Amino acid sequence: MTTNTDTAVVAALDDAPLDAATDSLAASGPAIELADMAPGTGITEGADDGSLERELQEMDAAAETLRKEGLISLEEAADKKAEVDNTRKRFRELKPEDRAAIIRRRREIGVQILTRQLAGAAVVPVAIKLNHTRLRPLFEQWWPFMNRMSINLQRFGSATYAKAELAAVEEYFERALSRMEDYVDEQLRVAEALRTQREAEMRAKNDIVFEPSVTLPSLNLTVEAYSRFSMRVLGVLAKFDRTMDQFDFMVWNGIRDQTDINDEVARFLRSFHPLGLRGYTTHLKLMTTVRGV
Repeated sequence: MTTNTDTAVVAALDDAPLDAATDSLAASGPAIELADMAPGTGITEGADDGSLERELQEMDAAAETLRKEGLISLEEAADKKAEVDNTRKRFRELKPEDRAAIIRRRREIGVQILTRQLAGAAVVPVAIKLNHTRLRPLFEQWWPFMNRMSINLQRFGSATYAKAELAAVEEYFERALSRMEDYVDEQLRVAEALRTQREAEMRAKNDIVFEPSVTLPSLNLTVEAYSRFSMRVLGVLAKFDRTMDQFDFMVWNGIRDQTDINDEVARFLRSFHPLGLRGYTTHLKLMTTVRGV
C-alpha cells in the first residue's frame, strides 16, 4: 500500500516549478529518492532491485563502521539503520505507476537543470553527443544532478558532513568513477580490436562489409560542466557511446548477435547505476544545506 506521503510527492512534482520540485524531492526522504529501483516498472534505465539492495546494505554497513570508529553514537547508528529499514519497506510498498511517475519527473527536472545557469560558478562548456537512444535516459536521469552535486560538495560539503563522512563520500566517488573509466576503456579497446581483426578477415575474403552510422543522434547539445568530476562522467558516457558504434558494426556484419550486444549494454547500465544513484542522493542531501545558506 502506498503511503499518503508517497502519493503527495508524486502529485506535487507533476505541477511544481524546478526549485520547488527539487526541494520536494529532497524533503521526501530516502524512500522517494530510491523509489526508481523497483523491478517490473518497465522503466529501469539500467537499475534493478539488486542495485537498490546493494545501496541499502552499503548505507547500513557505513553506519556500523562510523559507530565502531567512534564517529557517531550507538543511538545515531541505530537511527541510521532504522532509516535504511524504513526505506526498504517503503520501496517495496510503492506502486509501480508511482515509481514510474517519479522517474519521469526526475528526468524532466534534470533536463530543466541543464538549461539553467548557476550564479558564481566557474564552468567549462562542453558539447555532448550520444548516438544511441539507450544512453540518453541515463544522461538525463543522473548527470544534471551529479553535475550540481559536484560543485555543491565543494561549496557545502564541510557544512553538510562531518569531516570523516565527507572524506568517505569523496573517496567513494573517486573510486567508483575510476572503476567506470577502467571498465569503458577496456570495453572500447576490446570492441575496436575485434572489429579491426574481423573486418580485415572479411575484406581479405572479399566479403561485403557494411559500415553503418547514426545519422540522427539521440542527444546533441552543449552543457556547462561545474567540475572535473562531471567532465569525467561525460567522458564515460561518450566513450561507451563510441563502443556502441563498434557494436553496431558487429551486428550489421554478423560478427556478434544483437542479444549478446543487449547484454553488454545492460551490463554497462547496471555498472553505471550505483554511481548515478549516489550522486543523486548526495545532491539531495546537499540541497538541505544550500537552502539554509
